This record gives sequence, C-alpha cells and structure tokens, in this order.
Amino acid sequence: MEIKYLQSGGLITNYYCTCSCRHCLYRCGPHWPKNYISATVAGIAFETAIRLGCPSLHIGGGEPFLNFRALEEVLNVARSKGIEVEYIETNASWCIDEDRVRERLEKLLSLGVTTLLISISPFHLERVPLVRTYTLLRACKNTGMGIFPWSQEFLNDFSRLNPKRCYTLEELEEIFGPGYIKNIPNRYWIHPGGRALELYFQEGFTLEQLLELFPYGCEELTNTSHFHMDLYGNYVPGLCSGLAISVADLGHQLPQGRYPILNLLSEKGIKGLFEMACSMGFKAKRRSYGSKCLLCLEIRSFLVEKKGVFHELAPLEFYYQ
Repeated sequence: MEIKYLQSGGLITNYYCTCSCRHCLYRCGPHWPKNYISATVAGIAFETAIRLGCPSLHIGGGEPFLNFRALEEVLNVARSKGIEVEYIETNASWCIDEDRVRERLEKLLSLGVTTLLISISPFHLERVPLVRTYTLLRACKNTGMGIFPWSQEFLNDFSRLNPKRCYTLEELEEIFGPGYIKNIPNRYWIHPGGRALELYFQEGFTLEQLLELFPYGCEELTNTSHFHMDLYGNYVPGLCSGLAISVADLGHQLPQGRYPILNLLSEKGIKGLFEMACSMGFKAKRRSYGSKCLLCLEIRSFLVEKKGVFHELAPLEFYYQ
C-alpha cells in the first residue's frame, strides 16, 4: 500500500472538544487529553502536503479554538511554509463575549484566514446553544470573515427553538416528529465511522452476506480526495478513523512489518481482516451489520483490547472513548 499524492484535506489540531457529537468520526470530546499540535508537527504536515501535491489545507479538531495561542502558532507556521489555510472549523462553543470573538476573528484575518466553517447540526445542539452560533455569525459579518455554515438548512429548523438552551436528539425528535434523527443522513453528510456507526449503519447484512459483498481490498484507504493529518504526526487513510500512517511514511510503500493491518486491508479487504482476527480468537458480536466499517471497527477494537498495541491502530484513545 502506498499514498503517492494528496488532493484535498485538513489538519486535526486536537481531539479534545467541548462536544461529544453522536456522529463524530473521531470520537472527539471533553475526555480526551488536552493535547494540541506543536509547531514542529504542523510544519512537517504542511511540508508533506506540499511535497505530495496539496497546496492548501483546512484546520479542524476537536475544537481548534480551545487553545487560541497554539492555533495562532499553527497559522504562523502555515504562512512560513507557504501553504494556504482554506478555512478553520469550529462549533462556536467559545463564542460567549462578542467583543472577544471579534478580536479573535480580526487576528485570524491578519494571519490570512478568510473563512470559518461553522458547525450547525442537531448533534452540536446537544452541547452548544444557538445563542453562541448566532454570536459568531454576527461577529463574522461585522469583521468581514467569510462563513461556511455546515449546514445552513438546520438554522431554519432551529428558528422555533429557545436559542439559550441545548436540546438532546430525543427532544428534537419530539419537537420535529418521528424519523427526524433517522433522516439526518439524507440532509447532512455523515461518514460511516467513529460514533456514527453506533447511531447509524447498524443493520442490513448478515456477516456472511457482508463478507461475500466485499471479497476484495479496501480501495478507499488510498483515496485522498478528503484526508486528515493529526497532532500526533499521523495520516488517517481513507478517513478510516482509528487507523494511522506516520506522515513520514507517506509517498513510500508501507513496510509490511510495520503496517500489517493496513496492508492486509488494502490487499484482501474486510474478509482478509476477519479471517486473520478469527485466527487470533475473534468472534463477531452481531448478527447484522449495516456497513463493513462497523465490522472493521469491531475487529480493530478486539485487536487493541486483546492483542496489545499495533502501531497503525492509533490514537489508542479513539478505541477507549
């Protein structure tokens, strides 16, 4: 397996977050260590992206604004390396004092950041009251900061809610009617990974059907149309959270001994991983799987819990959240 070039992606500055969104690909939340990417690791990520053909990145988390000084440092590194920052993702949880928000936005503009992706969804509303989102939207308008509201249509839904309080998914189901939560993936892109596998993608295929449907290698592992690199110096292949390639190994054939799981998935897919895990004592927990990714995560969790540390199963906190 080899990642030869990079198309479009982002840098994960931290997994620590004010939210524990039930669809979160990386299982971010308040219980993660409060680690933040260093200038050195960020610089290597930027240099690697440029070397492999990607001249710009977005910045996300976790919540990048939880350490604003460290975020400023990352942006200074980006400027020194000549890479464009497309946008910064935020859930607006930090937007309490509007004057302070404007100050931060003006600082970002001075560092070359022109757009914020503002997370707006039923999942974020469980921890972030709308009043903070509205505060950020106003501040962006007043400072000239561009916005990428993800997703704008949920603001229309939420216009009838009390903006000063949070709402659980169950409360929203009561307000907007049965099927509201189930229908979200039809309105809002959700990748089959992380916590989303616990909320969606649960039922659909028997184990036998699933293994028959995917007898080949996982081609998505080498898809770089939307990739992430993180604060620990890892590249996440195919947005498969919990799998990691050292950024230093990008652009080269992955050594079999260092990446046995990734090479196996690339060559033989979920069926090959399942057969390997069974030889190590794995037994499937479910009768039905809505996605091969759900089975893959179940197997990888087993390997982490029962068989020790694999370099490519990282960060370990992902499996313990």
